[in-house]
Amino acid sequence: MERDLTSLADTAYDVVVVGGGIHGACIAWDAALRGLRVALVERDDFGAATSANSLRIVHGGLRYLARGDLTRMRESIRERSTLLRIAPTLVEPLPVLVPTTGAGTRGRAALRAALALNDLLSLDRNRELQPGRRLPPGRLISTAECHRLFPAFPSADTSGGALWYDARLLRPERLTLAFVRAAARRGAAVANYCRVDRVVSEAGRVRGVMVTDLEGGGAFEVRGRSVVVAAGPWTRELVAPGHVGAHAFALNLEIGRRLAETAVGVRAATGPADDPIIGGHRFIFLVPQGGTTLLGTWYAPATGASPRATAQRGEAALLAELGAACPALQLTSADVVRRQWGLLPLKDGREPGRRDALAERPGVTDHGVAGGARGMFSLEGVKYTTARGVAEHVVDRVVAELGLAASACRTARVRVDEGLGDLGAPLETRAREAVRSEMAVRLSDIVLRRTTLGDPPGPGREQVVGAGRIVAGELGWTASREETEIEEVMRQLRGLGSTMEPAA
Repeated sequence: MERDLTSLADTAYDVVVVGGGIHGACIAWDAALRGLRVALVERDDFGAATSANSLRIVHGGLRYLARGDLTRMRESIRERSTLLRIAPTLVEPLPVLVPTTGAGTRGRAALRAALALNDLLSLDRNRELQPGRRLPPGRLISTAECHRLFPAFPSADTSGGALWYDARLLRPERLTLAFVRAAARRGAAVANYCRVDRVVSEAGRVRGVMVTDLEGGGAFEVRGRSVVVAAGPWTRELVAPGHVGAHAFALNLEIGRRLAETAVGVRAATGPADDPIIGGHRFIFLVPQGGTTLLGTWYAPATGASPRATAQRGEAALLAELGAACPALQLTSADVVRRQWGLLPLKDGREPGRRDALAERPGVTDHGVAGGARGMFSLEGVKYTTARGVAEHVVDRVVAELGLAASACRTARVRVDEGLGDLGAPLETRAREAVRSEMAVRLSDIVLRRTTLGDPPGPGREQVVGAGRIVAGELGWTASREETEIEEVMRQLRGLGSTMEPAA
C-alpha cells in the first residue's frame, strides 16, 4: 500500500471517496472489488477519528425486537455474520449478559421468549462461519452463574440473567485498515493525510476534489466522475460549506482491569433531564478486552466546548451511573486508563423522532437528485456493524448513476483480514512493516494504530522515544521532525488519559 500522490493527481477515477473511516473504507473496497477505478483520501490517518471510538460490540439487533422492527434486526444479524465470516481474525463471538428483574418486560418469562425469537430469526447466523466463530443460542442463567461471570452483578431485585451472543471487534482500527488494504490490493489509490478542501464541479456535474497534502505540502486535484463524501461529522460541512450538522458527543472509558467474563448490560437510573440524547434509563455496557474493560456509552449534545473538559464531565457522570447500578464495583477515576470519544449524528429533522435523539439510519444523499451536482453523493453513517451493507447500497447508486456495467457486490463473501502484519512481532519489525506496507507516515500512526505500544495504560516517554528513533530512520526524518513527532504523540496520549507521564 503506497502513498503515491503523483499517480493520484494524474489519474481519472470513476469514484473518489472522501473519508477513510469505516464507511469510506468499505465503499472504496466495494467499488474496487466491482472493477471501478477508485481513489480514497483521508485527512488524518485511516480510522483515526469516530471509527476508533467504539465499544467494539457488533450488535445483532436484539434491541429492535422490542420495537417490532424485524427488518433492521435481520439486517444487523446478517452484517454481524458477515463480519465474522470475512474478518475472522479481527471479529470474534461475544457473550452478553443482562439482569432479569420483576415479572414484566424485563422478567424471565419475557426475556426467555425474546431469546427464543432472536434464535429463530437468526437461524442462519452461523452459515459458512468457521467453528470458532459460530454463535450459540441464548439462554437464561441463574443468579449464581451471573455472579461467576460478573462478580459485581447487581443483586437487588434480580432473578438471574439473560445470556446471548453478539460479536466483538478485537481492534476496530485494524479492521478499518484491513478494508483499506483490501481496496488497495484491488487497485484503489489510497492516501492518508490528504485534506479535501472542496468538491469541484463543472456544468452541473462533479469533476473531482481539491486536496492539500498535509505531509509534503501543496495542493492538487483528484479527478473523478463521481464523488462520495463519507467524512463522518465533517460530511455536511464539506458538501454544504458553512453548514454543520447536529451531533452528540459520545464517550467511552477503559477500566484498567477485567471486570467480567462476558459483556454486561445494566440499566442506568438517570432520567431524561440528565440523559437528553437517549431519554433516560439507557443500557450501560461493560465489555471485556483482555486485561481491561470498556465502559460506555455516555452522551451529551456537542456544543463546541473543549472535548477534554466534556470528557472529564462525562467520566464522572458515567462512573456515578454505573456505581448506582452496580454498587459492588466501586469504580473511581483512578481505575480509568483511557478515555475515548467521537461525534455521532442526531436525527435533527432528517428522520422521525426527537431532533436531539441519536440518528438511527444512515444519511445517504444523491445530490444530483436533490438539486446539486450530478455524480455527487454523501453518507453519514450511524453504526460500525452495518457499514459494509450501507457501502453496498451507496456503490449500487454510484454504479447506476454512472451507467456502468460493473459486477455485482461480493463484499459479503471475500476475506479482508489476510496479509495484515502480526501485532505480536517485535516493535522494530512491526514499525518497519507498518511504514513500508501499511502507510504509516507519522509516529502517532505507529504508537496508536499499527502496534500495541499505545494500549492502556500506555507507554512512557522512553518507549515513545525508542519508537520515534525507529520510524525516523525508516522515513529519513530530521532530528527536529523526530522530536516534534514524539511531543505530538505524548500530547495525544495525555488527551486520552493513557500515559504514565504527568499531565501538562
